[in-house]
Amino acid sequence: MIQSDHLMLFDNEEKKKGAIIRKKGSSKLYILFYYFNRRVEKTTGVDDTPANSEQVRKWLDRVIEKRDAGKLVFADAFPGASDEEKAYFARLEGWNYSPSPKDIIIGDYIEKWDREVVELYDSHTKRFDYRVILKCWVKPYFAEKTFYELTRLEMQKFIATFKCKIGKNKGMPLSRARASNIVTVVRALFNDATDEYHWDIPDPFRNINRHMPKTPPQVRDIFLFDEWLHIVAALPEWHRPMIEFMMLTGMIHSEISGLLRSHIRADHIMVQQSIVRDIESPTLKTRYRIRKLPITQRIRGILDEVLVRTNSPYVFAQPNGTPYRREPFVERCWRKTVVKCGIPYRPPYSIRHSFAAWSLLVGIEPLRLVKLMGHGSKQMVYEVYGNYLDGLEGDYWEIVNYFGKDYIEAKRKPLSFYQNLLGESLVKERGLLGVTA
Repeated sequence: MIQSDHLMLFDNEEKKKGAIIRKKGSSKLYILFYYFNRRVEKTTGVDDTPANSEQVRKWLDRVIEKRDAGKLVFADAFPGASDEEKAYFARLEGWNYSPSPKDIIIGDYIEKWDREVVELYDSHTKRFDYRVILKCWVKPYFAEKTFYELTRLEMQKFIATFKCKIGKNKGMPLSRARASNIVTVVRALFNDATDEYHWDIPDPFRNINRHMPKTPPQVRDIFLFDEWLHIVAALPEWHRPMIEFMMLTGMIHSEISGLLRSHIRADHIMVQQSIVRDIESPTLKTRYRIRKLPITQRIRGILDEVLVRTNSPYVFAQPNGTPYRREPFVERCWRKTVVKCGIPYRPPYSIRHSFAAWSLLVGIEPLRLVKLMGHGSKQMVYEVYGNYLDGLEGDYWEIVNYFGKDYIEAKRKPLSFYQNLLGESLVKERGLLGVTA
């Protein structure tokens, strides 16, 4: 019997058998029945014809027969139902529903994952970065695919699409670091889905590194002393103290933005917070980045100059008292200044690398430099910064005078302290033989 939805009335007999209905405004057939006293109404997807009506009735009779015999599995009978509905009836049927990888469309899961997982990340920066990657890279490629289709071959094809989408490098391959960030998000998405649904499926990320963009040879990106003087002299007067402060401390933009007057002590600076994308964070990238930097005579002069310019709580405030912001400075000031000086462009992060290389050149102990820069190990000092020393030898005395002797000759523990603590062999290994008594 076919009835219109607005006239549907069930007597007890019809509740037992279920019914085929046609909804107003639709030419499709729908089935309606009760299961565990809950109304179930589903479209069949087929047109209302006598032949289709007969086939649907036979199918519905089999569903009712299984229901009455206690053998109906709702998830099997209605594979297109929502996961929530399948799970609801599975519990009533006495089992736990878990969709297969073929059932879960990645685009749908991304929406759920964003609400339930990404939103809970403590770091605003991490939430922002993940959402940008999901929106710009993951969703456009995987939106209509299921997790069953997320294979090693599919990941290889996905990585092959990693090309810059805008800017002067449009069409060029992404850097290996950027590609790695995108893959990290996909891996986190996959791991959470397999954990939630208890899937045991092949790892699509096995041997993924062989398909990642190749890392081009690193080009020396530090500043020679004469280059540095030209840039500082060409910068607007307001920004010169900040840029020199970065070279004298190795601090990065986000740390400079978050530096408060209250972080300045009598003889040192506490680096303990940052501002990234206008969001103030009470923590830094790693626990090692929280550090104490000695105030040298040259640094003291810079602080004396900038702290009287505004009443802002931020040390390097803009003229209106708000925190310094990296993006406007780089685009409107730094880039134009470097190009105007006729110097090959290097981003401001090269100042931190230059600080490290200059410090090694003038004899700063590697372990001390590790602490000053906030690294967790000496690996960066030996494997990266040490490679930047070629060509700097002629700048030795200029850099010594620029840093100041009070930076280079800071109070150090005697060599005997390290020998007693570590033993002679480790003292040599860690480069401490240059420590004087």
